[in-house]
Amino acid sequence: MTAYADYLMVITPPDNIVKEVLRYKRASVSAIGHFEGMHISPKLVISRQVRCNPLLAQPVISKMADRLSTHPPACLQINGFGFINNSPTTKTIYARIENDEATDSWFKLLSTHLGIRLYNFVPALLIAANIPNTSFDKLWPHFEKRQWRESFTASSLTILHRDTYAEYREWRQYRELFLANRVQEIF
Repeated sequence: MTAYADYLMVITPPDNIVKEVLRYKRASVSAIGHFEGMHISPKLVISRQVRCNPLLAQPVISKMADRLSTHPPACLQINGFGFINNSPTTKTIYARIENDEATDSWFKLLSTHLGIRLYNFVPALLIAANIPNTSFDKLWPHFEKRQWRESFTASSLTILHRDTYAEYREWRQYRELFLANRVQEIF
């Protein structure tokens, strides 16, 4: 048992979306060279909770599982690409999740069921995170007008965890929380 743990709540897209995002990442490496996060598997990050006491967090996660079992799945639509300014010197390119009224309501209900607040939440699948502006200027023209429209169903939420103060901090799956209308496999 560790003293503190970090938790990451994510929606993992299906394999076909993961493969496409990884293809875009490889093409980005060809254009600008290596960058932070180029090997990270694509996920839609919902929330990051840092430095939590596992003895307190685990019962909360169990309650989340109960509440999420009544939360409906959602069809999320990828609609092109966008970018954010991380700092004056870095930017992040991502595959944009269409954020219409229904999707926005779904994420608000999800945050209520999770018992967390989502501040300035932008649903996205990261392609190239925290790249220097010079690399961004080379890479963005390849994404700016590129069209990518594809949908997938978000039917579960994966909780990853890692030891806060471990020397080699690696995210590992802690638990998968299934949304309503999902057949759960019994082992």
